[in-house]
Amino acid sequence: MASLEHDKQKQAIVKNLIDTCGIHRALHAAKQFGWHDIASQISERLPQDTTAPHH
Repeated sequence: MASLEHDKQKQAIVKNLIDTCGIHRALHAAKQFGWHDIASQISERLPQDTTAPHH
């Protein structure tokens, strides 16, 4: 159960960072602080077409 609570806390941090800073700044902040698991969760939420060339 401790793992489930830990996951909920991480999800709350991810949501708070995204709501506060926006997804790109949240990802940058998580990487800067070395929160690799948080950064990973944020990057999973990034739109998939952000790297596709626009025509």
